[in-house]
Amino acid sequence: MKNLARIAAAFLAVTALSVPAFAQRGSANFNRFVALGDSYGAGVSSGSLNERHQHWSWPAIIARQAGAVDFQQPLVSFPGIGNELQIVNIASFPPVIQPAPGQGQPINLALARPYNNLSIPGATVRDLHTLTGAQQPTRTPEQFAQFILRASAFPQPLTAVQQAVALQPTFIAMWIGGNDFLGAVLSGSPAGLTSVEQFRTSYTTVLDTLVAGAPNAGIVVGNLPTSTNIPVVNTVQPVIINPATRQPLLIGGNPVFLFADLGGGNLGQLPPGSRVLLTASGDVASGYGIPPQLATQAPFNQLPNAGKPLADRHVITPDEMAAITARVAEYNTVINQLASQRNIPVADINGLFNRWTSTTTPYRVGPITLSSAYITGGIFSLDGFHLTDIGYLLFANEYIRTINEAYDTDIPLASITQLFANNGAFFPNEDGDSARVTLSPAAEAQILSFATPPAKRGRFRAATH
Repeated sequence: MKNLARIAAAFLAVTALSVPAFAQRGSANFNRFVALGDSYGAGVSSGSLNERHQHWSWPAIIARQAGAVDFQQPLVSFPGIGNELQIVNIASFPPVIQPAPGQGQPINLALARPYNNLSIPGATVRDLHTLTGAQQPTRTPEQFAQFILRASAFPQPLTAVQQAVALQPTFIAMWIGGNDFLGAVLSGSPAGLTSVEQFRTSYTTVLDTLVAGAPNAGIVVGNLPTSTNIPVVNTVQPVIINPATRQPLLIGGNPVFLFADLGGGNLGQLPPGSRVLLTASGDVASGYGIPPQLATQAPFNQLPNAGKPLADRHVITPDEMAAITARVAEYNTVINQLASQRNIPVADINGLFNRWTSTTTPYRVGPITLSSAYITGGIFSLDGFHLTDIGYLLFANEYIRTINEAYDTDIPLASITQLFANNGAFFPNEDGDSARVTLSPAAEAQILSFATPPAKRGRFRAATH
């Protein structure tokens, strides 16, 4: 018995040493939960902000799992602002994807206080502390800020950060910075990157305003993904595809790279490692990118734009991609430094994206395999960079894990089973084809077991400092 007691004592001592000591800001009280961010936080999916997916935004999922009270979002009726993209013909090459008809409208503009979810599609870090909704809408975030921030609804125009503080939040979650580099990705040029100095200045301003305005609130932020294996830059191949065989054209046993504007009117074939944006798929299908010397040969001579170069905005060379990735890594250094100085935990969204986009290790949730593959992967929506409802749920779970670890809470993770009936996601079956998922009760139980932590130690026990 004495030996067993010594072993038990030693085990407890090792266990105690292995548990990190957290000194996080504020407490995990979700009575007034507020979120700040961009289109990811707003729940944009397949190019659209609409209520069908807003209910599955990562802040909304955290709010439900944590039992937040009266979590209000700036809802928009279907088909949304930015009509939701839908698959018309998946068998064609490339698949036919078109926006749903109709026009969406904001639903709950009459709310007499700021929304809890103050995420603004298109917003950069700077926009969180400069936009008020009163500006003339010349950019995407200014257009959305008009009804999300509703300058006319308050005695004076307030920024997203100021509205967050006005709610006297007890907990704040923020993910921002994606648009500080996404513009560079979607324009095919590093010129669209926010400077590290501007990023640091704005992120500092946002955090200091939140800390000063809500000194007792718990706060969690997230880092940014450096992975480039996402559908918007990883779906259209940079080499010529024979439209008859749908296989890369080989000359001398080597693939033939597309013909493009490499920058500044410099025309030539793309160097190996280049990326072609998903937005170029229609141009590529019509013959753009076929080198002039092949344009007169069958079957390429049947394409109306054969021989014309792809526009510079549609391609990212290896040097350009390296510059973008390096800048995002610098942003993450800034986020980690500023958060650490203020005792704010950081959710590892970069690590989550790396797991999603791994080419060697499948990403599994219970019996389901997800991936970053376009259309069939289950994580990324039809625009190639916003997430599906399932993607946002997994994103939220990464935040919940961070909150639980930092604040010693037991907020249950959300289960993906609730989403299958919502939007009929497709996943690849064992033969590699797309199949609608049908789960047995045993499979559902396995996922629920995977997604839900053990019995709670006390749902919102918090470490207050």
